[in-house]
Amino acid sequence: MKKLNGFEKHYIQEALNMLTTHNEKYVLEAEQDNKRLMYAPGYFTMINNELQEKINDLTLKKYQDK
Repeated sequence: MKKLNGFEKHYIQEALNMLTTHNEKYVLEAEQDNKRLMYAPGYFTMINNELQEKINDLTLKKYQDK
């Protein structure tokens, strides 16, 4: 199986962080507008953390976070 290099890992992680920030902001705004969503605040952050760990596992050892 091919592994990610440092650039690929960073690129994917940055995209995930941007998406997580956007989604968390959306959830908080919806709560303020008294809308009921399927997602609670913090859900996307939790998913992001799990995905970050998986990405780290799929990365070459010399580029992995310790």
